[in-house]
Amino acid sequence: MISSFFRTRDAALSRSALTLGLMAGVLGVATQPVEAAPAKPKPAATAAASSGQGQAMLLESAGKWQAFSSQQGRSKVCYALSKAEARIPTNLKDVEGLLFVSTRPGEGVRNEISFVMNFDLKEGVEHQAIIGSERFALVAKGQNMWLKNPAEEPRMLDALRRGAGLEVKGMSKRGNPTSDKYSLAGISQIVKRAEDACK
Repeated sequence: MISSFFRTRDAALSRSALTLGLMAGVLGVATQPVEAAPAKPKPAATAAASSGQGQAMLLESAGKWQAFSSQQGRSKVCYALSKAEARIPTNLKDVEGLLFVSTRPGEGVRNEISFVMNFDLKEGVEHQAIIGSERFALVAKGQNMWLKNPAEEPRMLDALRRGAGLEVKGMSKRGNPTSDKYSLAGISQIVKRAEDACK
């Protein structure tokens, strides 16, 4: 059962890495999709991101959040997006952290929470998302992070909607601790707008 979970998760990471790369690319953010499984070679993912596929359309803005929709071939992707307001250490300030809440109806994915850190992360260790008194374990692949337990996504989304701020604590590939802080003002409205666009 555990091995099947990780096989499924690896496939999801690979698809999400490509999706995140496409979404961040249309926003002018310097990020590269990462290779999470041999079936998705990095050059193909990078080529897709630079070919103009998946151009995003801004649907709505509220607080520090924006809703987008994107058509990638026959697949529609809708997502809420926010940029980190503060980052420690400050020498990483030139690359922005991004938080996505994505819906991909063609894959049966609804409100997947993911992060693009835009620097290489240490893999095989637990990173954390902190909302008030609640903590959620995160796993990293390349420059991206997801919830360690995908079944916690509804609980985390509920915490995000109720919370005022989010702190993401990670570790760089070199072993340095990092912290990103996000405002949650506007998240409920924008996540609903992204959900409605992909019904």
